[in-house]
Amino acid sequence: MKITKKKLKKILKEEIEKVLHNTSLMEDVLTSKEKEHWSRQHRKEQLREEIRKEWQLLSETSIYRLVTAYMEDGFIIVSADRSCEAESGIEKCTEEQVARQDHLNRENRNKLKQVLRRSGFGYVPTLGGFKEKLIDKETGEVVVDPETGDPVLVDTEFPERSFVVHSQKGDKGRNPEELRQLGLDIANQFNQDSILYKPPNAVDPKAYYLTRNGEVDMEFADLTVEDLDQIFYTQLAKGTQRRYSHIPEHYERAYYIPKPPNGMQEAVKRYGETFYRMK
Repeated sequence: MKITKKKLKKILKEEIEKVLHNTSLMEDVLTSKEKEHWSRQHRKEQLREEIRKEWQLLSETSIYRLVTAYMEDGFIIVSADRSCEAESGIEKCTEEQVARQDHLNRENRNKLKQVLRRSGFGYVPTLGGFKEKLIDKETGEVVVDPETGDPVLVDTEFPERSFVVHSQKGDKGRNPEELRQLGLDIANQFNQDSILYKPPNAVDPKAYYLTRNGEVDMEFADLTVEDLDQIFYTQLAKGTQRRYSHIPEHYERAYYIPKPPNGMQEAVKRYGETFYRMK
């Protein structure tokens, strides 16, 4: 009997769910390593299903067009997510630790949405990730590579949820410093290493990575799609040793924003969010 790709995915999904929901099997049969494997596979499957139902894929051209639309009036890119490794100050977390961090990230994203709604600025949720500095939990200092002297950076294999926060129509009278300060407040509240800040073009044509203290970590004279890769680039199967600066040819970049609401009731629940319907 010939099995289609769709049917095979369904069978695999059902088998994974059987294992994950059969507690006695998990406890009595599987080793710790096997439990970690199936838990990880389940998280990946859940993520793929969420993306299929709730998110829409953008091309590099579309994501650049979306962001450059806000360059005239300014925008920031912020996040409330942290990887388990960066938050815990360790090189590799267990699946149990990752699950706890995922739960914390979901709570923080909801809190961040409330902050953004109160701010009066518009926002667009995105899937992507920042490089995170590894912090030594004992000293509170950034871990430094002894050979290069550079900070040790931790990439997330699973996409991080970020937000493009932009000025609304009618915000012409607002001081651009309000947007910058909002980003810094968010970075400090949610333990983020940095934000991306793009002042209004009339004020400053450059874009900046700012630390949570407001210091310039990096600047862009001309924000390009490659620069945006550093912020939005997401990959479902990226290995832990991969870095944003080196993307193998057989991997693909992916950029996502939420699908628009299906009706007025959903739109009201997502108040403050800017909607797009991509072809």
